[in-house]
Amino acid sequence: MTELLHDYYSNLQCLDFDVVPSKETRQLMRNRQMMCKLVGNKLVVLVKVITEGADESKPFTGMNPTDKFLFYLQPNRTRFNIVTNIDVDKLREGKRYYFTNLHQNDLDGGLCLTKKIEPVAGPTNYVPGDFTADGSNIVYECIKSTNETNNPPAPSFWEDRGNQQYVSGADMIVPSTKIANYTVSTAAKRFNISVSGLNLINNQYDLNIPVKENLFTSDNDTKLVQVKLTELIPGRYKVKINTDEFDVFIDDTVVYNNVFGVIEIFSHLPNGPGFALLDTDGKVKDKLNADVPEWLNYSIRFANRMAYWKYNTPRHGVTAITDAGLLYSFDPTPAVPGDKDFFTSAKPIPLLETPWKFKVNVQSLSNDEDPLAPNPDPDITAMLSRTETEKDYYCTINLNY
Repeated sequence: MTELLHDYYSNLQCLDFDVVPSKETRQLMRNRQMMCKLVGNKLVVLVKVITEGADESKPFTGMNPTDKFLFYLQPNRTRFNIVTNIDVDKLREGKRYYFTNLHQNDLDGGLCLTKKIEPVAGPTNYVPGDFTADGSNIVYECIKSTNETNNPPAPSFWEDRGNQQYVSGADMIVPSTKIANYTVSTAAKRFNISVSGLNLINNQYDLNIPVKENLFTSDNDTKLVQVKLTELIPGRYKVKINTDEFDVFIDDTVVYNNVFGVIEIFSHLPNGPGFALLDTDGKVKDKLNADVPEWLNYSIRFANRMAYWKYNTPRHGVTAITDAGLLYSFDPTPAVPGDKDFFTSAKPIPLLETPWKFKVNVQSLSNDEDPLAPNPDPDITAMLSRTETEKDYYCTINLNY
């Protein structure tokens, strides 16, 4: 089972995706007497097992180390793009998300299919939304552009996200069609092309995959090389062209259908605990624990977006916006005494399905208690905006006071 989680939702259940097996995976599941179904926020994969004897609970048709299962993730609600910390810049560049049990990421105690969020060594630049971690595996999200001189936990630049492992920019990969143009660093007339796939022994992409069209020539010096890899099945590969190497996910479906991300589950990991599909006896891992069924449960967790909240006050009747919990404050504009045009949060606020209860202090209001300020509505078009210079996000909310 793979569970899709999201910090925006009060129950953490992310229902924002359609999950579809690839053509090759559908055929593999038929061969292995398996089936899959999306149940709420969970992708559930079932396999027929032997029901008696010494091999009870082993897959009925067995399982080969070369078996792998590929699923496509496609958002089905526009709200997801608003409330989720996703790397918009890399998406615009054409990269897509890649999740796999090869990462073996258990830093938060779960079986995460995302890449480990770990401290960055050496010089680096951060923009809002970037993740990093400290030496104790506490994850931090950047809220103000900085570099390694302001590493966590500097509160002016970072939000403490706990020990959760989230989807991050490190989970993105370049998708490519089987016939595609690659741009190399050095112009030439002759290009040798080689492909490496996953080596099941060391989990590195260093296994040579023979390809028919391993040479490209041009009459003139060029940096643009057309590569034809029509014999490859969908998956991750290293494509080497002379001295340049490209880490790509080759799959026409991902490119032509503009797929958001893929899940690739491998079955060759040694049987036993953790990310392997089967236990040490080669049996499926769904067990009863005190009469409660326990499944092999992978997870993918999305972080909710953080944004500055800007309350417009066109009628100039608001004197302040306050937070009873004292976590957030709102700065007025203009700052000098007089009518206020708008109020902006002093730091980014996480978007949540359960509303924050900020209060609007209104001049000459007859009510005994100040009203609650509305939270951003992710279903309103253009509610979320962005400043490209600092990469900050803003939520604009209009008040009728």
